[in-house]
Amino acid sequence: MKRKIALFVIAAAFPFGAPQADPLTLLDDAIGLSKTSVFDDPAPAEFAYSTLDPKKSGVLPRAYEDAPPQIPHRVDKFFPITVKLNKCMECHDDPDAIGHKKQGKPTAMPESHYVQGGGEPKMANGRHFCSLCHVPQAGVDVLVGNNFDAGR
Repeated sequence: MKRKIALFVIAAAFPFGAPQADPLTLLDDAIGLSKTSVFDDPAPAEFAYSTLDPKKSGVLPRAYEDAPPQIPHRVDKFFPITVKLNKCMECHDDPDAIGHKKQGKPTAMPESHYVQGGGEPKMANGRHFCSLCHVPQAGVDVLVGNNFDAGR
């Protein structure tokens, strides 16, 4: 009886296994929407930061209205940014300059980055990690086009 069941299972499974005998060949550039090989490494060229001193680098245009400003100077020596060590604060923590730009001085943090306590404003705890919103400038092409500013 067991032999009959085993032969029946093999006979029933044989037609389903037969079509899989021919190997299916797909070229690696025919997989997905990309017209390049999945084995290509499209790593962008390394970006060279401006060699200007941070105090002389100027202000960059914003990507869209109310966007966080880009960082116009190199930041590779500023990391890691922690609550106890934040090199950005040495130049940009200026509560007296909130709301206006002083000629020849770095842009001060806006009022939204401070909390009021008894006395001088202090930076809000959630604002210590500057690079979450502010990014270094990069001379790269737009990856995906958009019409975000078309209405302006």
